[in-house]
Amino acid sequence: MKKKQILAMGLSAVLACSSVAFAADLAAAETTAPAADNTAATETTTTAVPQVKESFRTGSMATVSKINMDGETVSSILVKTTDEQDIQLNLSADTLIVNNETGAAAALSDIKEGDKIYAYYSKAMTRSLPPQSACELILVGVGENTPASLHEVGTVTTNEEGMTEVLTADGSMIIRMDDKTTYAPYKTKNIVTKADLTEGTRFLAWYDIVAMSYPGQAYTQKVVILPAAATEETATETQATRETEQTAAETTELTIVAGGKTLEVKGEMKDGVTVVPVRAAAEALGCTVSYEQKDGKEYVTVENDTRSMTLEIGTDNYVSTTKIEDAVGMTAPAQYGVAPYIVDGTTYAAADLFEALVGFDVVTEAGTVTITAQA
Repeated sequence: MKKKQILAMGLSAVLACSSVAFAADLAAAETTAPAADNTAATETTTTAVPQVKESFRTGSMATVSKINMDGETVSSILVKTTDEQDIQLNLSADTLIVNNETGAAAALSDIKEGDKIYAYYSKAMTRSLPPQSACELILVGVGENTPASLHEVGTVTTNEEGMTEVLTADGSMIIRMDDKTTYAPYKTKNIVTKADLTEGTRFLAWYDIVAMSYPGQAYTQKVVILPAAATEETATETQATRETEQTAAETTELTIVAGGKTLEVKGEMKDGVTVVPVRAAAEALGCTVSYEQKDGKEYVTVENDTRSMTLEIGTDNYVSTTKIEDAVGMTAPAQYGVAPYIVDGTTYAAADLFEALVGFDVVTEAGTVTITAQA
């Protein structure tokens, strides 16, 4: 992907070639238009300092790992971001799909497993593995090109040279437009112009060069004006409702009896699998537990006098090996439907790991999971 270049303000000649004039002094941006090639600044039509608001979205380049269906409808997509994070992007009727090359509306059917996309999604995520987030917009057809930037209009000013300057709602960017800039709607044939860039309006802007300043400054020749979105409060409530509904549907709290002791901590039934906090259950059974990080991954090891099992966080694979010297003994790899995960410093895993550890029986009934040593 062609990276957005960060240029110093001193490169005025380069900026002039792209018909963009950047401010020589950002403090003067409140009352003056940006100076081009050291010419005198001109006054703008607006002098008030706008109030900015924090953005509730984030964006990332990602590769589609899996497309999840609800009947014949795509309900979510699992992606791996460039920093190797797995995220489930939950889709809705409000999720926008845009072709990054043309700016035209695209369809979910255009997204295939293995595709490279750029996704904008809520910073509010579930605490599940993988974490889940409401997806606001997906750019397809990104290829090696710079993805369009998603913004909301904060304030709009026009300088005496006729350039439109949009300060984004979060205060992070000033985006300039002129008579070479084109404006297009999303999914309609309506005619839109710069007059449609009113406060709160979402829009996509394509630009490669961003001046090294705060706010950052850029010039765009292409803008797509998007339909109104849910408010930050509504988006947060929607995500919270989704998490609550998912928890109610997929998780049931369980009492844990391990080694004849009723534990203070609780287990849960998750996606039909009995899950327990590993350390509490293991220590009640006389096992020891250790944790380590290696090569960017997390591991938890459970062992007793004769056998050992190392769990990789996020991987549904349970195998135990013997600790008896000169003995050969490794259980066949088992997948129980829930990968080990960590919540608030506590590791959770399928209770059946203790059966794989050999020497224990696991029984779940009547809201209780009982783990006992075999006689």
